[in-house]
Amino acid sequence: MQERELAANLVKITPLSSHDGPGLRTTVFFKGCPLHCRWCHNPETIHPFPELKWTKRDCIGCRQCEKACKNGAIDFSLKREYVIDTDKCIQCFSCVEHCPSKALSIIGHKYSPQTLSACILKDEALLKSMDGGVTFSGGEPALYPDFITVLARKLKERDLHLALDTCGQASSSAYEQMLPFLDLLLFDIKEINPERHITFTGKDNRRVIDNLHIIAGLIRKSRLHTQIWVRTPLIPGMTASVENIAGIGKLLNDSFSDLIDKWELCAFNNMCTDKYTELGLNWSLATVPLLTNEEMAALLDTAKKSAGEIKQITASGLIKQNSYDD
Repeated sequence: MQERELAANLVKITPLSSHDGPGLRTTVFFKGCPLHCRWCHNPETIHPFPELKWTKRDCIGCRQCEKACKNGAIDFSLKREYVIDTDKCIQCFSCVEHCPSKALSIIGHKYSPQTLSACILKDEALLKSMDGGVTFSGGEPALYPDFITVLARKLKERDLHLALDTCGQASSSAYEQMLPFLDLLLFDIKEINPERHITFTGKDNRRVIDNLHIIAGLIRKSRLHTQIWVRTPLIPGMTASVENIAGIGKLLNDSFSDLIDKWELCAFNNMCTDKYTELGLNWSLATVPLLTNEEMAALLDTAKKSAGEIKQITASGLIKQNSYDD
């Protein structure tokens, strides 16, 4: 594909992020993901196409959107929590044009590598001064290997640190193509049991583990400088079990301890609930409680015992300080 034809749907570009690699970073959220994790904190990134969002608190009830919708997909008279009928909506977005309060908006906008590069490089000096860089996230950025390869070449000309945050479900050829340009790979291993992985994400974990083996082989063979940080979401009643963490730890310790610089256990939180509401979705995990301090400590201890050769094993995210906290 010609470079001028390349485009990707992005949800947002977040400057000065401290959660997606070393230092302060610009994180680019690509739209589209092969998984449908029950706990997804970025539901707006799952589908690759633009979507309609309605923010109730910004709505002034003028009903101009209702008049503009030719499909009758917007109806305030029913007094529903979400006034858009997603079955009738064809994503023409004429309602957005007629919304004076901007309560209706479009999630997902196309960028070219040139446009995105120019946007990122506005903060080049700041990113370098903060020992940071750029992280490609999502969704699943590895669904856009040609786009990222072209973009990465441009950013590497300016000597920026580049990271890719991936669920591991893309094609092995995509990782092979992008890896030489990456300083860091943030690689998710969510669940060690294949059947439970299907239940929680919609797909088994075979490709995830196979890809990690392929990536490790490429780094060893080509002596690439790419670091690997593994991340595991700790979801109460799902992935936050001693059995799961012990299983992942054994895998990492036995096969990848020479390459993995960090294993991060990421505690669940429900701070994304509003995102589901704005998309007209019900989130089954909205009332799931946080892990307790004791639960996190036990899982972290299990991780350290099962993957003792990994250089750094850490825990992050919100937790309840005591099991008796409300």
